[in-house]
Amino acid sequence: MCGITGMFRRNGLIQDSARVQVVLDQMTASLTHRGPDQSWTSIVQATGTASTPIAALGVRRLAIVDVRGGIQPATDASRRFHVCLNGEIYNHERIRQELEAEGVPFRGEGDAEAVAQLVAQVGIHTAVDRLVGQFALAIVDRETRQLWLFRDRMGQKPLYWTITGNGTLVWGSELRALRPVPEVEWVSNPTALQALLLWEYIPSPLTPWRSIHKLPPGGRLHWGETDPQVDRWYEPPVPRAGRGGDHGQWAKSIRGSLQVAVLQRLRADVEVGSLLSGGIDSTLVCALAQAHLSKPLTSFGVSIRTPTFDEGPHARSAAAAIGTFHQQIPLEAPHIEALSARVFAHMDEPLADSSLLPTWLLMDAVARSGIKCVLSGDGADELFAGYPTTLAHRLVPLLRVGSSAARRMLSRRRVQQGGVSKDYMARRLFEAVHEDFPWRHQTWMGAWLPEELGARQALDGLLADAAYGARDADPASRALHLDQRLYLADGVLVKVDRASMAHGVEVRSPFLDHRVVELAADIGIDHKVGLPGARSLARGGVFRGKRVLKTAAAPLVPEFTRRRPKKGFGAPVGPWLATQAPSALEPMVEAVADLVPPDRLRVVIREHQMGLADHRRRLWSCWTLHRWRESEWGRAPCSVDD
Repeated sequence: MCGITGMFRRNGLIQDSARVQVVLDQMTASLTHRGPDQSWTSIVQATGTASTPIAALGVRRLAIVDVRGGIQPATDASRRFHVCLNGEIYNHERIRQELEAEGVPFRGEGDAEAVAQLVAQVGIHTAVDRLVGQFALAIVDRETRQLWLFRDRMGQKPLYWTITGNGTLVWGSELRALRPVPEVEWVSNPTALQALLLWEYIPSPLTPWRSIHKLPPGGRLHWGETDPQVDRWYEPPVPRAGRGGDHGQWAKSIRGSLQVAVLQRLRADVEVGSLLSGGIDSTLVCALAQAHLSKPLTSFGVSIRTPTFDEGPHARSAAAAIGTFHQQIPLEAPHIEALSARVFAHMDEPLADSSLLPTWLLMDAVARSGIKCVLSGDGADELFAGYPTTLAHRLVPLLRVGSSAARRMLSRRRVQQGGVSKDYMARRLFEAVHEDFPWRHQTWMGAWLPEELGARQALDGLLADAAYGARDADPASRALHLDQRLYLADGVLVKVDRASMAHGVEVRSPFLDHRVVELAADIGIDHKVGLPGARSLARGGVFRGKRVLKTAAAPLVPEFTRRRPKKGFGAPVGPWLATQAPSALEPMVEAVADLVPPDRLRVVIREHQMGLADHRRRLWSCWTLHRWRESEWGRAPCSVDD
């Protein structure tokens, strides 16, 4: 796992080589946390014109495979192609074996070199199609003066880019890598910040800065003879409707596919641990991994010591049943202020998902244990329908009929501010039940309502584009597709990447292996979701999600884990915000006044602190934006002359 950065201009970099090297060194050094083990920079010159440097490439490396080698930028045998890789290619050994059998010479055992050699043999697009892994790639062709940037299929590894005023394309694994480049334009992007307040994350291709872009999941940027072009080289398949095939056989196929994905992700030259929350996803990954190991797998979990939040007892029970060596890290509401200060000081792009806090704490514990690589269960909810919102779309006609009566009934109930309660979900459900599908789904998953911020028009196009591919699917399948395109790629995976890379830890997610993703899409939605029966509803029963995954997990995961209802992974920011003095929150009101009407925000603060409503997600999104704006990352960098 690494951080990559670089500059490219087809007709030659404008600055002199000494100045280019200084800027490149600064860009690369800014990503030291992502790759604390090794650092490389390289000025790449076009073939046949030694005096014409066309690219400057930088890499910070976290050494997981080929610890003593793995030099980057990697090249093919002819040195035509230069490759920088952030991530892991899990089938690199097989690629090397096949190429060596054809007589291709290798200098080391790293995966970046395997990519470079494969590109030289079969071409760039065929080579990328053959890669199994998580990656952001920069590939420079010295001979034809072309550049390609790639992001992996599901968006596990990030890549930001922009074109400067002098026509240089600049990129980096994080926004901070672009700050040393004096020609980059830093103008605030209010549409991106509205999206943050609405959905708690900034969706691709937006960033907080108008001229800087995120390459989308499965995205490709190509600069050939014409201007740079961006498209997608991979689109996750839309989940199928219906209930085709045998349920038991589908479950067996899932278990086998996950077993292969886990085994590939256990291959490393360092110890591999695992994250374990006590839910079915991480427990299944741990169980599959433990079955391949001769000693106990080291697992890590967070115990949030606040009522209704704590999954610690479930994680400990699952660890005992599987046989892992489990470490539990405590988090209490009084820790929120100090922990969030550390997180906000690091995040160069704001993310308002409160689960970033326990994830950060978790990665800090992993790093302190000496482990550099862990498995996770990320992606299962978005593949196998783990969220109640996926199922609720099926009930929209019924919910619309009774929405007025339901809202009146909910208004008389006592508000609960501890965790994602059924009461909270019901209130949110009826806030958006009359919306059309894309806005309904995003509102159910988000914080503010679009009409509160006047944000609908600015984001209509982006949301319509994200939902378009599944426009003819059934509502539940459309929800899975939209979650994969937006919430998973730009929320969940950003959280995991930033928290882990801040501590020099690599996270590997077997559920996001593209073969597992494609298998999951082939399974009819009715194998994944189901409504509770009448007797269950009468007892306050919950929707049943991930049905086929639970069947697949049955031989490996204890029954008490499989039967547990879905519990969100969050932090007790609601109770913490409720205890803050109004004067402590007033600076937030002023800081976001251009996006949130101050009078409305003051009402939200008052209602939350008086216990009249649960506004934690609205308030935390504003608090996140406020803290980002007052940090160094929320201001344009000073120029050298300032």
